[in-house]
Amino acid sequence: MRALHVRPEAELDMFEAALWYDREQSGLGGEFLKAVRYVFGRIEEGPLQFPIVTTDIRRAILRRFPFGIFFVVENESATVLAVTHLHRHPASWQGRR
Repeated sequence: MRALHVRPEAELDMFEAALWYDREQSGLGGEFLKAVRYVFGRIEEGPLQFPIVTTDIRRAILRRFPFGIFFVVENESATVLAVTHLHRHPASWQGRR
């Protein structure tokens, strides 16, 4: 298992999306956060199972929601750079590295 670090920008991504989902349907934001935490656990258990999508950035996709978790693996840790909608242009978060 590796240590998982979540950048503040990625935390903001998560909570903004959760608020949006809650406005759409009460309780849906909580379900979104639960799905994110589940994938965080999978990343901690085995980050190399996820594909590299650009340079050294990997992507894990949420099952129920059209969001990807973009992260890098360095030494014994993984760092989440962004939690973003898959239709959003990658340039919106790639500068976070």
